[in-house]
Amino acid sequence: MRTFGAVCLSLLLSTIPATASDQNLREEFGRLTTAYEQHFNKKDAAGITSLFTKNYLRVTQNGIEPDNTKYYEGAFKRGADHLAITTNAIQTLSENMVIRTGEAHVTGKTEKGDPINLNIVWTTLDVRENGQWKIRMLTSVPKPQPPQAAR
Repeated sequence: MRTFGAVCLSLLLSTIPATASDQNLREEFGRLTTAYEQHFNKKDAAGITSLFTKNYLRVTQNGIEPDNTKYYEGAFKRGADHLAITTNAIQTLSENMVIRTGEAHVTGKTEKGDPINLNIVWTTLDVRENGQWKIRMLTSVPKPQPPQAAR
């Protein structure tokens, strides 16, 4: 019976609307996301890195990237020039730590004029540093293509 009560309580709590603090958190991270997009779209690799903590960790499909600024400079050199980010979820771990997940779309053109069209899934661990949210760890990988229907 206790299990049934716990399940009912969890279902009830999951339907409670977002609180004002949840809305404030979404707005704060909305500003961080907008700043990230703006730096990317201006091809400002150092500006992107300024949104990270000093001791950040950047993980891609290639493993750990030792220099975030060089990583983005390389992407811009290969033709990436536009980023659109969608945040799917924000999970509060503590007053000063949050996990976010989402998707991103990168477009541009290679030197040969071929289109760049990448869909990416990402997760961040964000921490509050000196009153400002910063990215402590960003993991991003290409979004897998949906499976082909059996013939």
